[in-house]
Amino acid sequence: MRLAALGLHHESNTFSPLPADLDQFQRAGIARGQQIVDRYATSHATMGGFLEMGDVPGVEVVPLLFASLTPMGTITAEAFEQITTEMVRLLDEHGPWDGVLLAQHGAAVSEDHPDADGEIAARVRQVVGPDIPVGMALDLHANVSRRMIDSTSVAVAYRTNPHIDARQRARECADLIARTVRGEIHPMQALRTPPAAIDILRQDTAQQPMRGLVDAADDAAARPGMLAASVLEGFPYADVAEMGMSVIAISDGDGAAAEDAADHLAGQLWDRHSQFVGHATPPLEALKAAADAAGGPVVLMDVGDNIGGGGPADSTVLLELAVELGVPRYLQTLYDPEAVRTCWAAGAGATVTVRVGARTDDQHGRPVTLYASVRTLSDGRFEEPEPRHGGHRFFDAGPTAVIETAAGQTVVLTSERVANTSLQQLYALRIDPTYMQVIVAKGVNAPRAAYGPIASEIVLVDTPGVTSADLSRFSYRRRRHPLFPFEDPGDAWLANGARR
Repeated sequence: MRLAALGLHHESNTFSPLPADLDQFQRAGIARGQQIVDRYATSHATMGGFLEMGDVPGVEVVPLLFASLTPMGTITAEAFEQITTEMVRLLDEHGPWDGVLLAQHGAAVSEDHPDADGEIAARVRQVVGPDIPVGMALDLHANVSRRMIDSTSVAVAYRTNPHIDARQRARECADLIARTVRGEIHPMQALRTPPAAIDILRQDTAQQPMRGLVDAADDAAARPGMLAASVLEGFPYADVAEMGMSVIAISDGDGAAAEDAADHLAGQLWDRHSQFVGHATPPLEALKAAADAAGGPVVLMDVGDNIGGGGPADSTVLLELAVELGVPRYLQTLYDPEAVRTCWAAGAGATVTVRVGARTDDQHGRPVTLYASVRTLSDGRFEEPEPRHGGHRFFDAGPTAVIETAAGQTVVLTSERVANTSLQQLYALRIDPTYMQVIVAKGVNAPRAAYGPIASEIVLVDTPGVTSADLSRFSYRRRRHPLFPFEDPGDAWLANGARR
């Protein structure tokens, strides 16, 4: 059995001013063939789960091309066409195939294709024909379209946020495709898109309401004749028609059973929709409370500069307050290549006066001038062997500098955007995070798997930016109407077929 493995994995924040252009993808590294194996085989990421399927006797998984980039703005037309054209060409040239495994995020948006994942799935389907099983492993934040479902045989999504089960869900997807190839099962998919978007502050799957919805999906999957079921949170920072939550139910050859399970699961979701709105703490209030807390470290989630949601990684809103208040034992990262160059030119041990942060736009604070010592210089590479958000193992933050002010604020300056999802970044820089009183993590749920075990408390901070928790701050042009929490759809959709 020959299974092709490929994908373009990107979460596109259409409100970000930073385009995901070809140069960004190339700097991140477009992996081909053996490069995919080297980078992902030992990881806990989606592609790692696909490659694991190759250990099954009689199954060969052939990695073709995989492009993955830290969330940022819309994918440019050039980048999308060049990467996708190569993907499809490799798929065509190296066939025939018994099945295809697609490692997609589900919230990719390109300049020409708002439903970029659906476009990719449709192109793949066109190459392999209608009878070859195609599986798609999706992020929990996918904005699922009808085209994505119609172009695939199986679509399976992560069940955890932070995403620590990417490899397992990909393997589940691959197993279903292999069973389909053997003729053991005949998957049939049903999609429901209840008119709701869930606040990023309410998306932790260890807490309600998502905990209950994940359990409901497990119950749906356990029904007789069912193969899988997924509840997806959607990605609210992508202004597309499909933005919002969805459910997918997959049965073995029984379309009515899949439809019924999807209906029931959508109803379970809607029963909880009033719980989908969260609350975050104002920045000054959060920082003062963290600084005065009896124990540390207190982890402040910089919600408005959520790197994993497309934030620019250079917001200084909390840093500026920390400097004004003189908060000691304070730690955060900032993406600022120019400041890194200044520190490298000065050298380790030097004292520098350097402006840091807020170089992208004026939504994320103002540049802060620091008089600090250069504590450490590094190539920025580190490795995370444990399952953390997204499951990636190898990271490269580019040339990095650690600076420390006399008042005790420590800032990690990076040359590439790297999400705060691994403590290994800090350990590699000889920083002990448990010594800190206040740690700023630029995220909401993604950092929890790493920072949760060392935190005395985690506080969601209502900082401004392109990943603000307050969705009313964004101007949507393409989203569906009505959609909670923007409008109240009422319960009519449950009876009038709009859910379909």
